[in-house]
Amino acid sequence: MAVTDAQLISWMSHPDSLVRGAALELITSSYCSDGSILTAVFQAWDRYGPEIAFHDFPLISHLPIPKEMVEESIRRAATMSAGRKITDRACRCAGKLVEAISVGEASTFAEHIASIGELKNSSKVFFRIPLVEMTERASALGRSTSSLQLDFQDGQPTDIAIALECLNGRGEADPWISRAFDQWTDDAERTPLAVAVLELASRHSIHGFEAELIGLMDRDDATIADLATIALVRSRSAKTQQQIADRFQKLTRSGQLRAIDVVKRMRLPQSSDLLRFLLPYGGEFIVQDATRVAEVMVYDFHALEEWLEALLLVDDTSLKRIRYSIPIAKPLAMEMVASEWPRIEHLIESRMGTILASDTSS
Repeated sequence: MAVTDAQLISWMSHPDSLVRGAALELITSSYCSDGSILTAVFQAWDRYGPEIAFHDFPLISHLPIPKEMVEESIRRAATMSAGRKITDRACRCAGKLVEAISVGEASTFAEHIASIGELKNSSKVFFRIPLVEMTERASALGRSTSSLQLDFQDGQPTDIAIALECLNGRGEADPWISRAFDQWTDDAERTPLAVAVLELASRHSIHGFEAELIGLMDRDDATIADLATIALVRSRSAKTQQQIADRFQKLTRSGQLRAIDVVKRMRLPQSSDLLRFLLPYGGEFIVQDATRVAEVMVYDFHALEEWLEALLLVDDTSLKRIRYSIPIAKPLAMEMVASEWPRIEHLIESRMGTILASDTSS
C-alpha cells in the first residue's frame, strides 16, 4: 500500500524541513483535493514562517483551496506581500496562494472577486492572476443551463470553456464531454470543444473517460499528451490503473513512461503492485528504470523488500532526481517498520550519502 495522503499531510508539520518539503511535493503532485492540505500549510507557516516552512512552495503545481478558506487565504496573501519585493520568498508564497485560488472552480472565488482585484493591484507578485477571466467565469455561474448551451453553437473558444466549466459544476456536462472525446480522432482537427474538454479535465477531476484519456496520453503531440496525463493523475481512479495494466504493452515508449508517471503520482493503494506487474513489460531500459523510480516514490513499506530492491537498482542519474523525496522514508519507517529502519538507512546512505542528516535550518 502506497504512502497515504493522511501520512503526508501529517508530515507537513514535521520538525525537519526536508521531510516537510518532500511531503508537500508528493501530496500536491498527486492532485489530492483534501482541504486539510491548506490547513497544514498554514500551520507550518505559523510555526516556522513562510520563508522556511516549505522551501519549494512557490513551485508546487497544485494546492486545493476550499471555499470556506478563500477569505483567509486572501488575508494571508495580503499580509505576506505587504511592503515586500516580489523576489522575497514570503511574497512569492503569497503569489502562489492566490494563483491557486484563481485556477480553482469559479464557485469558490466568485464572491471574492473585488478583494482579489484589490490584492492584484497591491503588488506585482500577483501579475499572474487573470482577473478579467476570473470575473467572466464567476459571472457565468448566474446563467441558465439553456443559455450556457448556446455557447457551444456560436461561442468563441473562451466562451465554450467557461460554459463547459459551469455545466460541469452542475453535473450537466457529460454529454458535451462525451461528444468532445468522440472528436479526438487521429485525423480530426482540434475543435474548440475538444480542446476545452481536455483542458477542463486537466484542471478539474472527471471520471468515466479513462480509456479516452490514455489514448490521448499516447499521442505524439506533447501538449495533448501532457494534458491527458495530468487529467489521469487528477482523477486518481482505480479504473485508470486497470486500463494501464490492460494496454501497457501496446503503448509507445513515451506512452509507457507517461503511464508509469500517472501510477506513481496517483499513489493509490495498489500502485506498487501494478508497478511490479508492469516492470517486465517495459520495452526498454529507460522504461524499466522509470518503473523502479516510481516504485521507490510510492513508498510502499508493506512491501519493504521490493522497495529496497527498487532503490538498489535505480540508475544513479534517476536517483539524483528523486533525492528530495527520500527524507520521508524515516518517519514512514518509524510508523510502520521501526525495527527495520537501520537496514533502510544503511541502504539509503550507501546509495545517496547522508541525505537524512538533520536539517539545522528547521
